Amino acid sequence: MGVEGKAKPAEQQSIIIGESQDKDKEKKEEVPKSVVARDREETNEPKKVSEEERGGRKREDEQEFLRRIGFKEHRKDDRIQFVKRIKDDEVIGMTYNTNSPNGRFWGFHGDKPMGTSELKEKEEVKQFYAFRRGEIEMPKSELPVTPSQQGIQEVQEKEFKPRGRMYRVGDHEEPDSGLVQQWGNQARISLRVMEPTEQTSDYAKAVVRATLPDGQYIEECIIHHFEVSKERIVFETIEKMLEEKKRPIEGFDDEGRPILTAEAKYRAYKRFIKFKDFAIRDAITKAGRRAILKLLNREWREPEEIEAEEQEVKMVHKW
Repeated sequence: MGVEGKAKPAEQQSIIIGESQDKDKEKKEEVPKSVVARDREETNEPKKVSEEERGGRKREDEQEFLRRIGFKEHRKDDRIQFVKRIKDDEVIGMTYNTNSPNGRFWGFHGDKPMGTSELKEKEEVKQFYAFRRGEIEMPKSELPVTPSQQGIQEVQEKEFKPRGRMYRVGDHEEPDSGLVQQWGNQARISLRVMEPTEQTSDYAKAVVRATLPDGQYIEECIIHHFEVSKERIVFETIEKMLEEKKRPIEGFDDEGRPILTAEAKYRAYKRFIKFKDFAIRDAITKAGRRAILKLLNREWREPEEIEAEEQEVKMVHKW
């Protein structure tokens, strides 16, 4: 017919019904080997790139899924971590790196690592693998929370509302730590606890660095010497009991130091033990406050410094 008389491309002639096998061989032999190799490369390469692209898009979708169910993203070098705190002492996460390009789940209950079976029972892990299998869709926003999670969120929202105030010290006002932290957040100041922050049986020491976005930083150090802190607490206990019209002192020793009553000793000792429990955290907070104020050129004298001076004056006139 007329169709048979039309010229056909060389690559099509080899598959026309009725052509002899000899012609097929001839046509194949006419194609240079270099062209065949090139055709194979051109045919296979797009397929390989397409698979890589599909894998990359799938990972991006899975990572976005983690974000939308409440995981926080952290990047460092070639590692990406998604972390979520389920309870105060329970954390789970997914890590992507060269060894685990498709991600690896991990978890901690306090300081104890979670086992595989325990991880599989976590609701977030079940949701992730259901999404990977295509059983559930990408949520438009964070997935609905369970009643227990909702209760935790309500407490967090109520507890962590920005707060802070100015308070009067002597004849002027100063900002408390909460207000200073708000100022630091507005200025995008970051805080970092530095070495040698430590607590021993004799003292608690904190060194904190405050850094502006341009790299300028200031370090501040706070040291609580426990012997000094104990004397301060004793004096405060005496003052408090005198205001309550109670008897805190039953005499004085050879060096003129007050001998406390049983009740005063108990109250002072109780306050001192509580102070030691939070001494390092208190030192970190105060050091961070000082560093932020110095960076903002809004430094106030520390209330403790003013209070110490006032106490010294009182003690001189009282004893």
